[in-house]
Amino acid sequence: MKKHRRKPTAYIIHILDVLTKPQRRHAIVYLLGLVWMIKFRSIARIAEEFGHKDTDGLHHFLRHSTQASQTTQEASREYAAECIKDRGHVLLAIDDTPVERKGKHIEGVGIHHSAKGLIKGLCAVTAIVMAGGKKLAWCIESYYPKSCCPKDIFESKVTIAVGIIERARRLLKQPVTVLMDSWYTCAPVLNKIIEAGWDFVAAIKQNRKVIVNGRISHVCNLAKGPRDYITVKLSAKRIMRVAKVTVILPKVGVVALLICKHGHHETRFFISSLVKLSARDLVKLYRQRFEIEFFHRDIKQYLGFGEMFMRSHHCVQKHWTLVLVAYNAVTLLSCASSQSFRRNIDCFRRKLSSNHLQSLARVSV
Repeated sequence: MKKHRRKPTAYIIHILDVLTKPQRRHAIVYLLGLVWMIKFRSIARIAEEFGHKDTDGLHHFLRHSTQASQTTQEASREYAAECIKDRGHVLLAIDDTPVERKGKHIEGVGIHHSAKGLIKGLCAVTAIVMAGGKKLAWCIESYYPKSCCPKDIFESKVTIAVGIIERARRLLKQPVTVLMDSWYTCAPVLNKIIEAGWDFVAAIKQNRKVIVNGRISHVCNLAKGPRDYITVKLSAKRIMRVAKVTVILPKVGVVALLICKHGHHETRFFISSLVKLSARDLVKLYRQRFEIEFFHRDIKQYLGFGEMFMRSHHCVQKHWTLVLVAYNAVTLLSCASSQSFRRNIDCFRRKLSSNHLQSLARVSV
């Protein structure tokens, strides 16, 4: 990686280096389709536009080489860790996102929660890293529902999250704070974070039990009665009252519990291992978790995350892996990290021609 560090296309070259020669060519063709096509990124259209109409070769690339997705994402994580190693404190946000799929014989289809309610489709557990103003995709791993796979290979979302933390621990050497919503706020995940010597700020469900002054109480009960609230201004129109209480979370240990009230009816709860940090700073720290929601929006709107013209679980995982690579390539080669992803992808298209990217597959050895 060092010999390509100064080249503007270093990330793409680093990814291609872990693939075989035939895989490099097809990977570039598929990446071109993801980045340059606006919509309906079918395999046939991508092959016709960028792959000399070699639809069968592109199909073969997506169907076979089961380890390619794993090695590609590992190479991407290595490069991301190298990019942020001198940028100080790291934020690692973990979440999941579904995509609606209703076709017949699609592997891994289940019922998932979304902003629109319950939907039928596929789901991916995702993670991003943020440090020094830079945001990069860390991993995208498909979640295979228990009803769709043998028991010996089933991995829950919690298990996938634990694996994400274990792999990140080997690569990220600076202080890390993990940001999560309430789905992942459980003892296996939190203890793995503590074991790594990291911190966390996470939402917690109101029916969770904590120990306060030697008594067991539901989290929601702590919002009743008088508390020392401070006012935190989140935006011009959103103001929140926040109280901080030190509690014991069973199977985890001492944590700071934040009681956050917005208006008269909305109350949310958060916990953190950073017990000495002020309530105001903890709220601002957790707000950065929403960057992963923007990441989900961008890969769906601009990179065809949900445009999957394949049925097998393995092919979907490879599609999502290449979406991750496309996202990081656009982000790393953009004009300015502070711009919207839409402007970044337009900048990427102006700076690099499709012919230049295709040539990388031939010189990346």
